[in-house]
Amino acid sequence: MEGRPVHVVTADGALRRALVARLERAPGLREFTSGEVDYASVQPGDVVISTPADCPPERAHELARTGAAVIILAAIPRPEEQRRYERAGVAAYIPMLIDGLDLVDAIRRHLPEAPAVGRTARRRNSRAAPHH
Repeated sequence: MEGRPVHVVTADGALRRALVARLERAPGLREFTSGEVDYASVQPGDVVISTPADCPPERAHELARTGAAVIILAAIPRPEEQRRYERAGVAAYIPMLIDGLDLVDAIRRHLPEAPAVGRTARRRNSRAAPHH
């Protein structure tokens, strides 16, 4: 999506590669990755994917205030942590799942020109068309 990059920002190289590989399989998404944690290139309208270890609520607030959609992937979701991130203005705080469908859906909600293809779309489609 021109002008709407997805930044995968984590110091964990293996996690970054896995996330980028998952995003590359999602049609219509354009990702930007950096070799290190780098928030300097984030612009208003961009999507930032990070973790609590790499993007504390204060940083998430700064990014959200500039107009970026921040998605936090939590390896172990914690209700209090989620509330802190929600108060900081993140677009989504979601569990870090292996298949990444919730992540792709969260990104697509902030890129309105891209159709949803993950769990939410499947649930909608399964309700619309009966299985025989």
